[in-house]
Amino acid sequence: MKKELRLYFIRHGETQYNIEKRMQGFCDSPLTENGILQARSVGAGLTDIPFEAAYASDSQRVLDTAKFAIGNRNIQLTKDARLKEMNFGVLEAMLQTDIIAQHGDIVERLFSFTDMESKVQGGESFTELLTRTRAAVDDIIAKHKDTGGNILVFSHGVTIGFFIKSLLNMADYPHHDNCCVSVINVKDGVLMVEKVADPSFRDNGKLSLSLSID
Repeated sequence: MKKELRLYFIRHGETQYNIEKRMQGFCDSPLTENGILQARSVGAGLTDIPFEAAYASDSQRVLDTAKFAIGNRNIQLTKDARLKEMNFGVLEAMLQTDIIAQHGDIVERLFSFTDMESKVQGGESFTELLTRTRAAVDDIIAKHKDTGGNILVFSHGVTIGFFIKSLLNMADYPHHDNCCVSVINVKDGVLMVEKVADPSFRDNGKLSLSLSID
């Protein structure tokens, strides 16, 4: 009998592009001081949970989040490019105001979810995003199905949100604030969403960090 798995999906901490309100998919920007604090906080909030392994997108903002969240815990971290954020093509690194002014119709069509094959120039569709995300998750599940336990998965807002949307058959995808946690239970091959974009691990961890400093 296969053992129960829980996958803890964590969005990366706040980045410079998040503050500047730039489109950030395959492009990257460093964590802010607040982003580092968020990563450390979510790690502190998850201290009481034993984790068997951790997986992360190969974007530096996610790898740094994972490093600060894991801290001194003996958890092996594996990079997987399939956990990257959606590729937004020509929109990458553009200011949101410029995107709305110059490409508003394209973005509105893309995020209406009426055509899963729709994509911006040089980018990828939601079908392509979900295909690679699901492949990565399936491989994680296959690797740990015999041992079970808890697994950390560090990724991105749209990537995690759209995967959750697909599991719950939601009309829209749930927004994930920086370092919020979604939890998926895997039992007998069935994926059940237990938590969606939960900020409590991060917020409680931040409180415990401040108390330890005091």
